[in-house]
Amino acid sequence: MKRAAGLIALTIAAAACATAGETATPDAQPLVESTTTTTDVTTTDSSTATTLVTEFEPVANYSAWHGAPDTTTPPTTAATTTAPPTTASSSGAPAVTSASGTAQQPSSLYVGVLGFMSPDEVVASSPISRPPTAAGTHPLTGLPGSPSGRPAVVVKVDNASRARPQTGLNQADIVMEEQVEYGITRFAAVFQTNDTTVGPVRSGRSTDISFLSGFGTPALVYSGANKVIDQLLLNQTNVANYSAARSSGYWRSSNRPAPHNLYTKTSSFSSVAPGGPPPAQFHYRPVGTPSTQGVEDSGFRVTYPANSVRWDWDGSRWVRQQGGAVHTTDGEAITAANVVVVGVGSAPTGLFDSTGAPVPEYLFVGEGNAVVFTDGRRIDGRWTRPTLRDPAMLHVAGEAITLTPGRTWMQIVTTGQYSKD
Repeated sequence: MKRAAGLIALTIAAAACATAGETATPDAQPLVESTTTTTDVTTTDSSTATTLVTEFEPVANYSAWHGAPDTTTPPTTAATTTAPPTTASSSGAPAVTSASGTAQQPSSLYVGVLGFMSPDEVVASSPISRPPTAAGTHPLTGLPGSPSGRPAVVVKVDNASRARPQTGLNQADIVMEEQVEYGITRFAAVFQTNDTTVGPVRSGRSTDISFLSGFGTPALVYSGANKVIDQLLLNQTNVANYSAARSSGYWRSSNRPAPHNLYTKTSSFSSVAPGGPPPAQFHYRPVGTPSTQGVEDSGFRVTYPANSVRWDWDGSRWVRQQGGAVHTTDGEAITAANVVVVGVGSAPTGLFDSTGAPVPEYLFVGEGNAVVFTDGRRIDGRWTRPTLRDPAMLHVAGEAITLTPGRTWMQIVTTGQYSKD
C-alpha cells in the first residue's frame, strides 16, 4: 500500500523544536554528543560558485505518492498535513508495519517520509536485475578475495572543519556523503571487507533510513540523536543499533575538542552484530577490464551549501578535494575507484536543531538521475531503488552500468549541486 507522508495535523511550538537538537539522552552514559554542532559552518561564496549545467529531478513519483513536499515551513509555523488513507493509531499518526510485523509509530513531531515506510514497500520498478556477488569476491567492492560472513558496519562520520582529517575513510568499502542542516555534510561509511579505527563519529539523521536496509542486516554506529530521530532509527528492526548513548566500544581523543573527538573500531561491532554479509550494491566489470560505457571525463564538482567538493581522475583513480585542497585521511589522499552522483528528492522532517535550523530528509528511494564516474569516464544514467531493501541499481538505456572493482563514493545531491567541468 502506498502511504502519504507527513499525514498529521500538528503545531510545532518553540519548546517542541528544542527537542530536535543534537543532544542525545544518555541516561548516565558518558559518551554524549554536544549540542555545539554548527559553530564552524561557513557558507559557499555564491560569487565564485561554478555554474551548474546539469540539474537533477527529484524522485520521479514523489508528488503522486506523497503529495508535493513543503520545504518552506519555518520553525514558528504550524505544519498541517492531510489525514492518511490507512488505519490510524491512537495518536492519530498512521501505523506502519515493518517486515517483521512490528507496528512502528513515528513521533507526532516527525512529518518526513522514510520513517513511515516499510522496508518492503514498492515505490518503483527497475529495468535491470539486482547485482550479484560473484564467487570469490567481496560483496561491496567486487574485488577478488575470501569474503567474510560479517555484516556491514555503517558508521556516521563527522565532516566539520574541526573533524578533519578523518580516520578510516580509505578503509571503507562505500562512503556516502549526505547533506544535513545548514548545508554541511556528514558521511555514512560502510565497512565489511576491512576492520579499522574510524572517526570522528557523529549523530544519526532520518536520511540514514534510506541507506540502512539496502545493506541487509547492518550494524549502525553513531554518536546519538535527538529522541525523535533516535526512535526512528531504533524502529529499523533489521538493523543492529549501536548508538554510543547505549553501547560500549567508543572513546574520546584528547587531541581534538568535543564533539569532534569520538572514535571507535569497526571490529567492536562486526564481530558481534547479528546477520550475514550484505548483498552486492553494484554491477562490476572483471578486474582489469576497461569501461566502454559513457565518455572520457577528468573531473567534476559537487557544491553543497557549506561544502565544496571536487573529484579528479589521476589516470588510475579518482582523487577527492574539499574546500579547495586535497581531502586526506590517515595521512593520505582520499581516493575511489568509482564516484556515483545520485540526484534525490527532499522533504522536511518537521524537526529543527538546537539553533532553530530545519533538519531535512533526503529520499534515496524510488528513482532519479545518476552520473557514474569510473575508469576515467562519465556515464549519464539513472538509479532505481524499488524498495528500501534494494541497492541503487544503476542503468543506462536499459543496461546495467558496470563499475571498477574497488572503493566507491556516493554523492547524494539535490537539484543544482552537481556540475561538470
